[in-house]
Amino acid sequence: MDNTRDKTAWSAMLLASAMTFSAGAVTPGGEAETIYYNARVMTVNDHFDITDAVAIKAGRIMAVGSHAQLQELAGNDTRQVDLQGKSLLPGFYDGHIHVGTGPRPFGATFNIPTPDQLTEILAREAAKVPAGDWLVGLMNRPHCHMQMPNRWELDAIVPDHPVMLACGVLKLTLNSKAIELAGLSKDTPEPKDGLIVRDEQGEPQGVLTMGARRYATRVIPNPALSDDSARDNLRAQLAKFLPMGVTSVNIAGVRPNELRLIQDVYQRWGDELPRATLQIFLFPGYDDVDTSLAELEGLGFRTGIGNDRLKLGAIKMSMDGAIAVPDFRTLKPYDGKVRFDERGPWENRKGDFNGVTVIPKDSLYRVASRAHELGWQLGIHTIGDGAVVEAVEVLERVLREYPREDHRHHLHHLTIRPPEETLAKIAELDLIVDTQPNYTYYNNAFMLAAVSGNRLERQNPQRSLLERGIRIAYGSDGLPHGPLLGIWAAVNRLGHDGKVYGAEEAISVEEAIRAYTRGPAYLTFDEQERGSIEVGKVADLVVLAEDPLSVVPLRLRDLAVERTIIAGQELFHGSHVEPYHQRPPTP
Repeated sequence: MDNTRDKTAWSAMLLASAMTFSAGAVTPGGEAETIYYNARVMTVNDHFDITDAVAIKAGRIMAVGSHAQLQELAGNDTRQVDLQGKSLLPGFYDGHIHVGTGPRPFGATFNIPTPDQLTEILAREAAKVPAGDWLVGLMNRPHCHMQMPNRWELDAIVPDHPVMLACGVLKLTLNSKAIELAGLSKDTPEPKDGLIVRDEQGEPQGVLTMGARRYATRVIPNPALSDDSARDNLRAQLAKFLPMGVTSVNIAGVRPNELRLIQDVYQRWGDELPRATLQIFLFPGYDDVDTSLAELEGLGFRTGIGNDRLKLGAIKMSMDGAIAVPDFRTLKPYDGKVRFDERGPWENRKGDFNGVTVIPKDSLYRVASRAHELGWQLGIHTIGDGAVVEAVEVLERVLREYPREDHRHHLHHLTIRPPEETLAKIAELDLIVDTQPNYTYYNNAFMLAAVSGNRLERQNPQRSLLERGIRIAYGSDGLPHGPLLGIWAAVNRLGHDGKVYGAEEAISVEEAIRAYTRGPAYLTFDEQERGSIEVGKVADLVVLAEDPLSVVPLRLRDLAVERTIIAGQELFHGSHVEPYHQRPPTP
């Protein structure tokens, strides 16, 4: 890695950080630039006070109170906006998103929106290129997770081309020609950090998950994008959050070589995009600890460097697999046979499968302890309860050996509720949980393939975390984004099948709003600047057409976002963006 280049790429951010507003800064006196009034202003302060007007100056909250009080700040040039009784909230902060420099993973050149379009689109793409050329496509979520084609189905459609289809970034499927080029056979060893899905005779069926993807990605053509194309892709992905009312995002995993491109995007267009915090993704795994340590040492900075638009956050590492495969790590085996396709038992684990460990404890400890020692915040991906238990043990050891106040280390996801003693340890260590409430709805179809009973009912716990004093921050991950969808899911606990799962884990609308505003702001050390409508904080706001505290809870995901305001500037003002209603197929 070119350490000099990486440090140079961040030098401008280092200088810019010296010019940011100090926490709790008092805005200048005089006249307000903008006053929003006749609104239901939900401050989301400590008492969740509600008032009717907000005054803004120089991109910050100048005053909060009644319209009559704030009229004293109005001058001839003050812009006064009548919100006609609509709700004004702090801008939503999506605490867990993913973006990439390419428009599609793995250099895919086409999309397959639904399974019934598979044959038509593959045949059309094959006709465009000579026989023997690769076809690399992307299947749309959620369909591909439950209806991923196998090698034989792909062979029947495209016999003369190697084919690879990606389902997000976690799972791939290959046809026979691609399997041959990847060197896969009955004798190919199973990677420790992934799965090669096989038939009962052990022959690869073409589906590769997590670490097994390397067999395919090392042989597919994936030409590098130009910097201009990469920047355009990043800009477009980030701009999509504005119609959702999102004013800040925590990007949960970028590689060191992507930093300069994201910096370029914010230097050029940062004033028209959500504020961003970048977590650096490291992959120590089983054999790459020294590489990850070298990358860590080469960064030259630590959590917090940057400015009020773009800064560095935590070091991100993934301890186990994913829900949508499923191969998350559990303490006891999955309850049912794991199926990667609803039409056939491709994977028969005979009741002894409990997921995949992507990073063993010793590897995690070596990198986490050094990162902590250097002053980095840590964010550890833990879906299954087995991964949660081990990650907490590692973090406890790190904090015991190198005590540090206000570390704000956190667990991403925590989807399978861990044992009581682990929850108590999370609270004791003051670890934060970056959780995705929409998992209860969207990923429920995949959970049914692996767990049942109490593990299914209490998956994606929310109430039990809050009751133990554990801080939570909400985000959407790579699922359909949108804080209103997440708030709806946290309050209603509905699965894809319309059933309520774990009603005792539901939380209130007010608590869910806090988790999508103040929670992520605290996670990224921004609670003095963002997350509530209070004097001195940045004027990052969202206007909703209706009151989320008074509508029927089942309608929360249908509320219209009318304005998204960052630093006092309206970056989105438009008609209602259609909410996400598509449901994954029943497994």
